[in-house]
Amino acid sequence: MIINIFVFFLTLFHGTVYQNLSTSLGTVKIGIILPNTNPYLIYWQGYQNSAAAVTRALEVARENNAILKKVNFEYVLTMNECVSTEVAGELFNLISVQKIQVLFGPPCYRTANVAMNIAAYYKIPLYLFGTSSLQEITDFSSYNVVTSVMPSYSDFVIGLARLLIKFQWTNVAIVAFESIDKLDRCGKFYDQVDERITQGFDQINIVYQKNMVNFSHDSLKKVTDDIKKLARVIVVCIDEIDKLRSFMLAAYDNGMNTSDYVYINCDVDMDIYINEENKNAMIDYKSPSDGRDEEAISMYKYMFHLDFSLTGGISSEYNDFRVSMPKLMREPPFYCTTECEKYNVSSAYAPYLFDSAYLYFISLGLAINNSRDNPNATAVADNGTLVTSYSTGVFNGITGAFQISKNLTRNSKLSLSTYSDDGMNTRRWIHLLIVGNDAEFNISYTDLATTIFAVRGGVTPLNIPKCGYQNEFCQPSFIEQSPVGFAFIIVGCVLIFVVIIVLILYLFIMKKKEEKKQNELWRMYAGNVIKYSDYKGSITQLQSKRSLISTSQSSTKQSFKNKSSGKHQLYIHNAEPIMGRIHEIHYTLSKKDMLHLRQLRMLDNENINKFIGFCLDGPVLMSFWRYCSRLSFLDILTNENLNITMDGFFVYSLIKDTVEGLCALHNSPIEVHGNLSSKNCLVDERWQVKLSDFGLPFIRCYEKHTVNNQIWTAPEILREEISTPTKSSDIYSLGIVLADLVNKNIAFENSNIKGGADEIVYMLKRKRDIPLRPILKSAVEDIKPALLHLIKDMWNEEPTDRPKSETVKKLVKEMNPGKSNNLMDHVYGMLEKYAANLEEEIQERTKELIEEKKKADMLLSRMLPKQVTEKLKLGQPILPEQFDQVTIFFSDVVSFTTLAARCTPMQVVSLLNNLYTTFDSIINEHDVYKVETIGDGYLCVSGLPHRNGVLHVKEIALLSINLIKSLDSFTIQHLPNEKIKIRVGMHTGSCVAGVVGLTMPRYCLFGDTVNTASRMESNGKPNHIHMSYDAHKLLTEKIGGFVTEPRGEVLIKGKGVMETFWLIGKVGEDPADPNNGMYADYKKESFS
Repeated sequence: MIINIFVFFLTLFHGTVYQNLSTSLGTVKIGIILPNTNPYLIYWQGYQNSAAAVTRALEVARENNAILKKVNFEYVLTMNECVSTEVAGELFNLISVQKIQVLFGPPCYRTANVAMNIAAYYKIPLYLFGTSSLQEITDFSSYNVVTSVMPSYSDFVIGLARLLIKFQWTNVAIVAFESIDKLDRCGKFYDQVDERITQGFDQINIVYQKNMVNFSHDSLKKVTDDIKKLARVIVVCIDEIDKLRSFMLAAYDNGMNTSDYVYINCDVDMDIYINEENKNAMIDYKSPSDGRDEEAISMYKYMFHLDFSLTGGISSEYNDFRVSMPKLMREPPFYCTTECEKYNVSSAYAPYLFDSAYLYFISLGLAINNSRDNPNATAVADNGTLVTSYSTGVFNGITGAFQISKNLTRNSKLSLSTYSDDGMNTRRWIHLLIVGNDAEFNISYTDLATTIFAVRGGVTPLNIPKCGYQNEFCQPSFIEQSPVGFAFIIVGCVLIFVVIIVLILYLFIMKKKEEKKQNELWRMYAGNVIKYSDYKGSITQLQSKRSLISTSQSSTKQSFKNKSSGKHQLYIHNAEPIMGRIHEIHYTLSKKDMLHLRQLRMLDNENINKFIGFCLDGPVLMSFWRYCSRLSFLDILTNENLNITMDGFFVYSLIKDTVEGLCALHNSPIEVHGNLSSKNCLVDERWQVKLSDFGLPFIRCYEKHTVNNQIWTAPEILREEISTPTKSSDIYSLGIVLADLVNKNIAFENSNIKGGADEIVYMLKRKRDIPLRPILKSAVEDIKPALLHLIKDMWNEEPTDRPKSETVKKLVKEMNPGKSNNLMDHVYGMLEKYAANLEEEIQERTKELIEEKKKADMLLSRMLPKQVTEKLKLGQPILPEQFDQVTIFFSDVVSFTTLAARCTPMQVVSLLNNLYTTFDSIINEHDVYKVETIGDGYLCVSGLPHRNGVLHVKEIALLSINLIKSLDSFTIQHLPNEKIKIRVGMHTGSCVAGVVGLTMPRYCLFGDTVNTASRMESNGKPNHIHMSYDAHKLLTEKIGGFVTEPRGEVLIKGKGVMETFWLIGKVGEDPADPNNGMYADYKKESFS
């Protein structure tokens, strides 16, 4: 019913269009079978995005043959979802009932077989398109009215075979993948390869075939491994581009990306696009991508693109036609709007429906034109055999210029192309027209080497590599057989030359690097050192780093500052103190000078002061040395504030270290000190002597020496008999330094020479029979006479007669006056003796200190809570503290003013002291803290500073009862007949506690709870315990065991009316004061 209505609509439309044509040649009924509900089929060939191809083909055909304009066309549309069981009945309806004269479709290969047989029986022209081409029909001779405009996979395989034979690629691997989503096209191709090549081309040997299912890494690895062993030409047909990419990457990973390999990518989708609508098959479109696009794209250079050639004709309108399909479907006779608007492009096979219709309309027009009698379109169309006879030849369709053979099938055209570098374009080199089992080649290149195989270095890949697929045809060369032996031969030939050259270069480079590295070690930069006077860091840290042990030296910054004087200044480098020596000259270092500085920096000995570096970029040249905290011999000998005890062993140790330091210096690359004096013999924190300020002869030769420094200088230098210091001159200076130590005074200080240092230097320069020397008068006990003789030999006038440093070292070592070999051990021994004397005194002082501390702690604990005093002693801040629930106790002596009037002040004090002593002893039995006493008032609290849960109310209740009980036995000494009575008030609530004041700190309570407790006391009665509602509720509900009685509502100042209670006593005990009449008074008040 639906079909008939649709047919009527289409017929009515076309009748109105052509009914006014006076020269109409008749009407032709066209039948069309298309699917319209299956989304999968609609994508390829559905009604909604394909049907208008027929009307568009008619428009183009009328432009080419005007006689068609005189023919009316009616369209009968039938919908079939490729169901072969239904198509026979639908065809019978179209032919017998609707009287169609031509049929386009059905497009599905399952229903096409049925339609071919029925059309052949009724002689109705049938034009096939779409997926019907997947049904390979080899013999069309019995179907003389059935025409197919689709290329065939059989032709495709024939063309492939002819190409392989042309390039002599006869050993071939075939890899395919069937995709249901892609109509199993590659599966059909794979079947044709097996059928056509295996049976029809004996010269081609398919060495490997794989219709792949699994594209896992392991599966692809196995496939490429197998191919690599058998072939170098691989035919690939993989419909889905992501799987094609995976295969090519697997080949890449397996080393199959060389010029030996040929990959023929068979694009069998029968459209004009490269791959899927010009998508790049080697790009990963997933997110995130695998990052291997460059590797995949690099495989294009080894790939060929083989596809159906859809060129010529009106193929330039292919894209425009597909895009215009939605607009054509909205026009007559389809008027498809809502149903078709979601399709913005035609179906994949709509261009072939166009060519099928175009082929029929052109054939019909030719048949009408060639009618001898009065032409009648209806009559001509009824002769299906006649019309189809005009459907052979070449036609210009939208899928290109195509040729229909005498069997009414399309002769397929193929093209072989190479890819561009990015794979988005191809260059066609070979065109093939398949005719029967042969192919006509149309070649567009002149030289293979410069065109198709240019990317392979102009070499055509071989079918079988020269050495075979697994190198089986080539004997391994000597290099391959014995690569180690060959390597030894090569190395042996060039080893001597290369090693020598490399070694020379290496040594030269390493020498330069080492020199540069060593130069960086001694090179100091002005920006990296800070003058100590400008240093903002902590002196304590510097002292701790340098281990400043001596307590005789000041630890203040001023004391460090005093250690900077003249040309020696204290600096900070890398948070360490160092001593800088100013050299007020301008000088450019030579390579020899740099070598000397490197040697200075590398010199390391326990008796030689460490040279830190040399600064060239400052205002003046400066050398830097390790800072020695105990200064120099000159300081030790002249500074009385140091208070150093210099006994015989102490002096000997200094002498021994000095001699060993000079001996080490003489045996080093530096060779000569050149500036030895008591000023640069330094002592470090370990009481070890360090010789400093040595070397740098290229600087010192330009410096002027003060007269005071020249008293240690050898006479031959003063007289300028030699230009540079020598080892002998160092021995002379050493003798003067040792004389300073023995005399415990600077050289020549004990002589009677007038004129000071100037006169001394003058007399040293003069040659005399008895040369001027210091007077040796030992100020130290236990100094052996041999040492004095040695000193005299050291300052001999003749340099050659002075002993060598090794000799001096040996002789001094034999003069050890004590058992210890180390000055530190000696110093520690002295300290132990001093410590022993101090130990007893320290113990006594410690005992006294402990006793005083106990007294102080006791006094402090009476003034403040223990927790507070502990924090105070630890230096922690005492912050106010909130307590959520405490119970506060207030008491007051009844009629204290009257009682005090009868007492002297001293008696009042005695009375309160005795009373509060009694109270204090009771408080100590409870978890209660006494806050303060003000006159006769007494303030206590429980629950702070130590929290005790809800027990605070119990503790205050017991305290109140016991205090009242204690008054029975309390006697006033000067008024024995008088009795003390107190009023007690208690209240439970929150409060804040804190220490107030600095001069006399007090622990105070703050909050409304304090005021309420005070009101309870002031509104109470003698020897009564007056408690608030909150205290009563907590005591009775949470604690229990106490007797209470309600007092009723009481007007409390500042609080208004409050419900209060009397605490009578504990359950099972007598009232707090059974004789005071409280019980009786309460009964009287309650029932009066």
